[in-house]
Amino acid sequence: MKPETIVVTSVLVILTMTVPRKWILLPFVMAACIVPPDQRIIIFDLDFTTIRFCIFFAILRFYLFNEVRRIKWNAFDKLFLTWVIAGAVVYIVQQHNVKAVINKSGVLYDSLGLYWIFRMSIKSWDDIHRVVKMFAIFAIISAPLIIYERVTHNNLFAYLGSVSSYFHRGRFRCRGPFSHFIMMGLFWASVVPIFVSYFAARRSKSLYALASVCALVCVILSGSSTPLMVMIAIVFFGALWKYRRYGRLIVLGIGAMIFALHVVMEAPVWHLICRVNIFSGSTGWHRYNLFNQFVENIGEWFLLGCRDVEHWGVFQGDTTNQYVLEGVRGGALTLVIFIIMVVQAVRIAGICSMASRNRETRIIYWGFCVSILGHCVSFWGVSYFGQIMMLLYFTLAIVSFAADQLHVLSMDTSKVSAPLAAL
Repeated sequence: MKPETIVVTSVLVILTMTVPRKWILLPFVMAACIVPPDQRIIIFDLDFTTIRFCIFFAILRFYLFNEVRRIKWNAFDKLFLTWVIAGAVVYIVQQHNVKAVINKSGVLYDSLGLYWIFRMSIKSWDDIHRVVKMFAIFAIISAPLIIYERVTHNNLFAYLGSVSSYFHRGRFRCRGPFSHFIMMGLFWASVVPIFVSYFAARRSKSLYALASVCALVCVILSGSSTPLMVMIAIVFFGALWKYRRYGRLIVLGIGAMIFALHVVMEAPVWHLICRVNIFSGSTGWHRYNLFNQFVENIGEWFLLGCRDVEHWGVFQGDTTNQYVLEGVRGGALTLVIFIIMVVQAVRIAGICSMASRNRETRIIYWGFCVSILGHCVSFWGVSYFGQIMMLLYFTLAIVSFAADQLHVLSMDTSKVSAPLAAL
């Protein structure tokens, strides 16, 4: 870890221990938005990044200061827990070595630690509004730095890590503090619908209008087709606001259309991935080949996953599909649980966007629902790593909060019965 990064990490740790409880998530947002994840300190063969240090000291703070609150874990919490543990257990059994145990120990530390901290910290809408405002401010801070990187080909975040500016397949692609330009684009694309929903709900309209533009700038300057395709999908999903009560019919209609295309096309329907080529140098064929081989070799990964996919003819064994990664590392069990979890996340957020008592809350819930749908599209083009995992866990924690609220709303059957029937 660079000396500069050690200083920043120390500051974030101090903030974690000293800020008022309502600001406990500020160091996590700062770590995700400014510190490259490649910087780490190795302790007993365990890698500790800036976010991992924040996790440790946040948990320590909760117990030292007696700030742990009792949480009644709902069905969605248990689904998340099952997904994480199932993936870890199957992967360890599959690899059957100490390295796998160490690897999954780190994954469990990150996922369970972050999710627990988010659930512990999000007690009301005020907590959610506060964190979203943090992301908005850092989007506004990040955009000028990314523009500077694009103009000068000099990545200022390199002072805190080994990230650098570079050309990829003939095009300059900005990545800021992220390990990969696609991750930067997807990170900011995922928060755009949340910012827009806050703007539409008339909460600090100027702030969220500017934050939406800045996040979109970061998406464009990532120079990658995948984030822009996700943005197109987000615009489409967002436009369904007035028709969200017909969610089941829309899903069935899209499913029927995909099935029809699969029947009439000479190639399988997922061959359409090859057509995704907004920027030069896109790797649509690689993504198609990966998923096609995943389907054709189902017997190899179904039970316990498989050690590698390079022998399928996949370039360098690069698993650029989250759904494929879930199956390859965790078998069919982990993949099915993962799919159920994301479907339930969309369903819960969608129901809350119809059942909530005031218009502002309904709009914001829809923003989170669209963000989750954006993640579902992203999963087809990339497997997540780095800072975007923190954003995903935060969003899932919001869904769990929504599930608790939905339970309260269900007391009034007239509010929730129609949405339940629609979905």
